[in-house]
Amino acid sequence: MTRPPHPSLRPARFGIVDLFAGPGGLDIAATIMQHEGVESIGVEWDSATRRTRAAAGLLTTEVKDVAALGPCDPSVVEATVLTGGPPCQSFSVAGSRKGHKALDDVLRLATRLADHEDAASFDAAWKEVKAETDLMSDERTGFVLQPLRWIMEAKLKRGRPYEVVVLEQVPTVLPVWKHYAEILRRTGYAADAHVLHSEDFGVPQTRRRAVLIAQYDPGNERRKVRFPEATHQRYRKGAERLTAKDDHRDGSLFPTPHGDGEIKPWVSMGDALAATRPYEFVMVSNYGSGGDPKKRGRRNSVDPAPTITGKVRRNRLFLLKEGESGAKEVGEELDRLTFPEAGLLQSFPVAYPWRSTDVAQQIGNAIPPRLSLHILSMALLREPPQEKWYALLKDWKPEDPATDEAEYA
Repeated sequence: MTRPPHPSLRPARFGIVDLFAGPGGLDIAATIMQHEGVESIGVEWDSATRRTRAAAGLLTTEVKDVAALGPCDPSVVEATVLTGGPPCQSFSVAGSRKGHKALDDVLRLATRLADHEDAASFDAAWKEVKAETDLMSDERTGFVLQPLRWIMEAKLKRGRPYEVVVLEQVPTVLPVWKHYAEILRRTGYAADAHVLHSEDFGVPQTRRRAVLIAQYDPGNERRKVRFPEATHQRYRKGAERLTAKDDHRDGSLFPTPHGDGEIKPWVSMGDALAATRPYEFVMVSNYGSGGDPKKRGRRNSVDPAPTITGKVRRNRLFLLKEGESGAKEVGEELDRLTFPEAGLLQSFPVAYPWRSTDVAQQIGNAIPPRLSLHILSMALLREPPQEKWYALLKDWKPEDPATDEAEYA
């Protein structure tokens, strides 16, 4: 498959430019929604991640740096929707002095980018803000301001505001998204931000994401913005899993809602990995342990996985078998998760073409595609995902496995 030398987004009902796009957790969801007029192009810096995107057939801008592009660039000028998940490491150290300072800095600088009536005034403010962020010890602190720059430039320079904005990151970024929502309301958007739990939407993993949804609606900025409603049971340690009532007759891997408001059982690791691990097992996770063995979490295969991170290969698996007393006992250690298995726990298709040597990091950094389906469907169409989309996501395969990876290196 030969790609154009300068990829660009085609006109579409919902043309998405996805900043800090990663391996395609949101873009693959957009592909599933293409019959609703959804197209997407991603902006991604990392060369290894770009190779994965190329192998998956996802459109990616030639320019790698979000800061070097803007809404007027020919490759993205047709976009009507802005999405993104800027790097969050500056804010991820819960309760730390540096984390609090990074949040305070972003809130203060974002305020300076608000309420400008013309491009010249905004350019002057952005020049001052960028000069300050360039001097910060962690340049990633400034990345979270890039989506706000794109939003303001789309309105003031391109002359066409984005119709919809969707931003997501770790829960510690929620105060930033709440602040952005207030700025966007003054810019003509109905906007709000909430924390979503991935297992609430059929992802076989507990993962929380702070999500902002904004819809351009001058005159109705204070109206309620609808967020996705849970379709599956929330996981809590020690809670009993609901009894399944869905027989999966639609052929999907995960149970699908039928529009009757019924909450389905959470989707377990065992459900997701049934094809490769048709037995009960225990996962011992390093997530949140800081390397302390005493803090390592344990979950059985009837539970969702803990948050999948770039260190997912460190998670250990053990057979869970019946002992002489009839009670379940931990048995021999099993092979660790493969990359396709880790991808499945993020709700990626089993055939997703992961590339390069940092696949674990790509998987850990991604937004789960199934969660993306719920977010995009509600943000763009203002309704829950169509049931057939879940089967399409499960069965997805790259159109051309022989795609030249070097094109997006």
